Amino acid sequence: MTLTDEQRSKLDRAQEILGYRFGDESVLLSAITHPSATEGKSVKFSYERLEFLGDSILGAIVASQAFNRYHDLDEGGLTRIKVALVSGSHLSEVAADLGLADVIMFGSSEQGTGKRGLQSALENVY
Repeated sequence: MTLTDEQRSKLDRAQEILGYRFGDESVLLSAITHPSATEGKSVKFSYERLEFLGDSILGAIVASQAFNRYHDLDEGGLTRIKVALVSGSHLSEVAADLGLADVIMFGSSEQGTGKRGLQSALENVY
């Protein structure tokens, strides 16, 4: 895999933030790549497919933890906990706190738009 200087720098920074070195960096590169940066390429090169999988896994983990921790809550109470923890605003806040805003690869159509799509991108990358 041939990388641009920007991709190499962002991959290195993402691995530093995560405290993990990827054996297959193409997975991480996809995870930090906004769809605007993959114009004309397959969807596998952006974070969209990984976002789908991650949302499902995160939801299952949070649901399991809430179910096992809060024995006296009914379905509605458990759902409120899950929704609060996996909400887009909460996920984007955690991602921003980790410094992930600096590692997202945006395409030219998104660059220069300020922070218009940053919150959504942070949520998706996280």
